[in-house]
Amino acid sequence: MKSMSSTIDQTSEERVLEILVDQAPVGVCIIQDGRFCYANYYFLATTEYTLDELMDKDSFEIVVPADREMVRENTIRMLKSEVLSPYQFRVICRDGRTIWVMATVRSIQYHGRQAVLGNYMEITGRKQLEDEVKENEARYRELADSITDVFFAMDEDLRYTYWNKASELLTGIRAEDAMGKSLLEIFPDSPGLRKAEKIYRAVLRTRKPRTFTSDFDIHGKHYIFEISAYPSRVGISVFVRDITERKREGEALRRSEERYRTILEEMEDAYFEVDLGGHFTFINNSTCRDLGYSREELMGMSYKIVTVPEHIESVFQVFNDVYETGLSNKGFPWRTVRKDGSHGFAETSVSPILDDDGEIVGFRGVGRDITERKRIEEALQQSEEKYRVLFDSTVIGTVVIDSETMKLVMANQAAVAMLGFSSAKEVVGVNPLEFVPPEDRDRVLGLIQKEFFEQGLQRAHELRMIAKDGREIWISANGAKIMHEGRLMGLACFTDITDKKQQNERLLMTDRLASLGELASGAAHEINNPLTSIIGFSELLMEKEVPDDIREQLKLINSEARRAVIVTNNFLSFARKHSSTKELNQINDIIEDVLELRAHEHKVNHIDVTKHFDTNLPEVMVDYFQMQQVFMNIIINAEYFMVETHNAGTLLITTEKANSTVRISFADDGPGITAENIGRIFDPFFTTKEAGSGTGLGLSICHGIVNEHGGQIYATSQLGKGTSIVVELPIKKRAHVKSLV
Repeated sequence: MKSMSSTIDQTSEERVLEILVDQAPVGVCIIQDGRFCYANYYFLATTEYTLDELMDKDSFEIVVPADREMVRENTIRMLKSEVLSPYQFRVICRDGRTIWVMATVRSIQYHGRQAVLGNYMEITGRKQLEDEVKENEARYRELADSITDVFFAMDEDLRYTYWNKASELLTGIRAEDAMGKSLLEIFPDSPGLRKAEKIYRAVLRTRKPRTFTSDFDIHGKHYIFEISAYPSRVGISVFVRDITERKREGEALRRSEERYRTILEEMEDAYFEVDLGGHFTFINNSTCRDLGYSREELMGMSYKIVTVPEHIESVFQVFNDVYETGLSNKGFPWRTVRKDGSHGFAETSVSPILDDDGEIVGFRGVGRDITERKRIEEALQQSEEKYRVLFDSTVIGTVVIDSETMKLVMANQAAVAMLGFSSAKEVVGVNPLEFVPPEDRDRVLGLIQKEFFEQGLQRAHELRMIAKDGREIWISANGAKIMHEGRLMGLACFTDITDKKQQNERLLMTDRLASLGELASGAAHEINNPLTSIIGFSELLMEKEVPDDIREQLKLINSEARRAVIVTNNFLSFARKHSSTKELNQINDIIEDVLELRAHEHKVNHIDVTKHFDTNLPEVMVDYFQMQQVFMNIIINAEYFMVETHNAGTLLITTEKANSTVRISFADDGPGITAENIGRIFDPFFTTKEAGSGTGLGLSICHGIVNEHGGQIYATSQLGKGTSIVVELPIKKRAHVKSLV
């Protein structure tokens, strides 16, 4: 959006204005960014600086240091329209002299930029006169009579106490005739007289000087006076300057400005002016073209008619802010309604229009039609939104990595969830290597730098990652290098293959266990052969005549060998593959068989087993060998933790009928399970055992078997006192149920 100047932002107009201002009888300068960029002849003649010496000089350098803060404060207040009266300060001339000036400032646009226009009138003589009046009344009167401006003094009742020669010459009234009289006794009643009287009384009341303009008719001639009223010890002192000619010159300048309105008509941008009510008072051709109305239709029309209803309040607020602050708005989007009902966009700037007294009487604006640009931007935004929806909705984790900083700049929701974050904002700025275990980082960094940014990932790579919440996950990743926002980036896509990896590990473990079972089965067969020989030969020896002590030893050998045969046969039965068939079985018997297999371990590890078996326990429909595996896993787990804790232990096994179920409880006196782990012990691969001491599959397998039997398995624990694993199986009639295994 182009900024608009105080009147017309055109170079040719500024040149004409400079010529006119250069001939003005007051000092005029333009200050931009705190430095002079223009000064007229009167200003240069008064300060005795050349234009070259003044250009680009800090505007405060020529102000007497003691006055600078006051000048800065008054300048700001006048630019904000908080004060309209001129203010006075001292200026340092080129030759070191100090002069007094009276100044006004206003904000303008100069060469397309914000600037301050200053008007200065040298009042050194006037100030010196005022000072001398205070020192010597007689000398004061003599000097007052010598000045060419009208000067008079009035008491607190607004009656004349002094009337200088210039006053006599202007009015034809002698000083002695004016003394002691009021305004209405000297001049006929008129609006200009009433305005002056009102301001004089305000000066008396506020004790603050005022400068204003007022019209008077004297001896049939019309005058325009610039009147400065100052409070004195006994009333007010008034200086009156005839500015009639200057006003005529200003009117001529305005007529000149009017001529340059034709330039506005040729502008490609829309230019308009509205009054304080928001009604158009001037419109150029471009405004008519953009809105589709004729000039006659737009003149007097409210801005609301050409504004979309939902945007009226925001446009009003812009105009109101300009009115309240006196500062221009450099650009805001204005949604317009054309005559044909179609909507458009205009990038618009607004500035205030001031009257001669500095009062805001309207607004001027410059607007550029950006409807087509907006259409393209909206289409682009819609395209980006579609891409974002696609990016965020895909179930494949996707991130964008900056090749220079190696940090994430984008991440979709799938990636956020996989990495354990709550929002994409949390992920942005994170180095992806932070998700890689330390021992894998060098390998992953080399992979990213070489394959990713140089040639793109030609194949998927399986990588181990650590999520924000500490979870270890496996991903399968590939990607490509892309250009994003003008920079080389990497687009990485990955899927969570943790379940797949765990399933493969389970299959591998199952295969290993099967191989171990076959190996153990073969070993058991080999052990049975020598055991048979030991049993046979021990029986033959017992049939012979041998000493009693040897006979007792032979009996012990025979008994232990037979027990070893039972153990190996049970082990063969446990390790052998069985077809899954559910039959009515006595749970107590299955537990006894498992305890027989673990009897040796219990003995050497000092584990006491206490059994509270219900002798009237009903049979349940179960797969014997699967239940044997469940109880074996539970007992082995209990053994491990009791031995680890105190190299011994007590295991209490209880069976009972509970409503329509058989409940089996295994209670150990081990270390117990923490609250955060109690809910995870049946998860696959979860274990608190030391590395190499367990796979984390035992209780998970138990959970699957019990569920498949229609029962449930759960744990209760008290940290430091032990854990109970409870299995509940439904009591059913005989039925053949296919196993899920």
